[in-house]
Amino acid sequence: METAVRKGLMWGVLLTVMLLHGRLQVEGRHYGRKHSQDDRKSDGLLVRNTREDSGKDDSTNEISKLSNRTTPVTPTMVFLNILDNYDQRLRPSFKGPPVQVYCSAYINSISSISEESMDYTVMLFLRQRWNDPRFEYHDYNDSITLYEKVLDKIWVPDIYFVNEKGAPFESTSGHSTLLRIHPNGDVLYSAKKTILLACPMNFQLFPMDSQVCKIKMESYGHTTKDIEIWWSQDDAVLISEEIQMPDYDLVTWTINNYCDSHHTTGTYSCIETNLFLIRHIGYYLIQHYIPSILIVVLSWLSFWISPEIAPARVALGITTVLTSTTLTAVSRSAMPRFSYVRAIDVWMMTCGFFVFAALVEFAVVHFIFKRHKKFAISRKAREVSKRLPLKKKKDTDKKDIATEDVDSPVEFQAEKGMSSPEPGHDIGEAEAKTHRTPEEIKALYMRRARRVDYYARLVFPLLFTIFNILYWSVYLSLYKH
Repeated sequence: METAVRKGLMWGVLLTVMLLHGRLQVEGRHYGRKHSQDDRKSDGLLVRNTREDSGKDDSTNEISKLSNRTTPVTPTMVFLNILDNYDQRLRPSFKGPPVQVYCSAYINSISSISEESMDYTVMLFLRQRWNDPRFEYHDYNDSITLYEKVLDKIWVPDIYFVNEKGAPFESTSGHSTLLRIHPNGDVLYSAKKTILLACPMNFQLFPMDSQVCKIKMESYGHTTKDIEIWWSQDDAVLISEEIQMPDYDLVTWTINNYCDSHHTTGTYSCIETNLFLIRHIGYYLIQHYIPSILIVVLSWLSFWISPEIAPARVALGITTVLTSTTLTAVSRSAMPRFSYVRAIDVWMMTCGFFVFAALVEFAVVHFIFKRHKKFAISRKAREVSKRLPLKKKKDTDKKDIATEDVDSPVEFQAEKGMSSPEPGHDIGEAEAKTHRTPEEIKALYMRRARRVDYYARLVFPLLFTIFNILYWSVYLSLYKH
């Protein structure tokens, strides 16, 4: 009987030990699964670490409590520990000295410079650096790099572009911002921006002008008591050497740290960059200056056409005038509506004046050439009057005097015995003139008309040459090529 009892007790103890062993194995598996899930969650955060030197070895940070654990310290643990007591609504050193924000910019491209809307598009990388004591950590000597998904949890300066007109372009890569935290609390914030900026322009020297376009940045909500913005001392503004613009050359650029804006709400810190652009004149020489010179020279061809061929000279004169007017309109088509006179306006108006003067010269020549017909009519009237009786002759003479054109004073005064109004002609010459045949009178006025054409062939090119010398000497001296 005792033996049976002992065997029962032994089996009971053995059963109890097996149950306890199975329970311990189940708890061990559950504990291991739980820790593996925590590790995967910690690795899921978009954080990467970059190796840097840190000369501090202080164990005062709260993260030192994790040193007794078997798992290593990760950037995720550091960042989550910082966020426990972090308020992104407050600036660093709140109610203390202003935050010193140092900026630098790398201009990657400048394009779409528009004279009509006075703006241009620029793509740049803006980098901002400041110190935030709340980000100091010492048990982890690497910097922590974060991306845009966690930027809403961190305070960043509220810097905006003062002369911005719009930002129509967005990054297609999906990554356009970067934030890096260093163990000593230094923060680097970099952002890629493609923006449309206003650029007030002056076109008085166009197309031999130069423009200054600004990139102006300012704090939006923090006055100089809270934030002070400065350009970095080293490489504040860098510009890509691959930038090529069809209309301009980027000559140089300057930076300015002292352009603070004063408003009723306070004084706001500001920085700016001035880009000096000089226009290429080659395009306008080909499209405007050379064609206008050819139009003016073409208008001079009418001086070599006989006054008898009036249709040819009229057609040539009107064609050159209309072409010159069209070139003037084209030169102002892509410009804003301003009231001052540009350099190219002076050129186009002067060329238009020469073309119009050539047309007026033909009108004068044609008028002189056609005067011989009026002399022929007066001569016939006098011959008829000689055949009439004396009484009728007097009446006819009166009618001739009344109907005779005011443009023929030579004949009227010659009949009365008066001297000719033309200088260098005496009474004998005037009387001889009244007795010339129609062919001689026609030849006389033909010579006068051709003499006007002869002088025009000399005067017009001479005046246009003098104008060219004055124009190019004045405006090229102001052209900062």
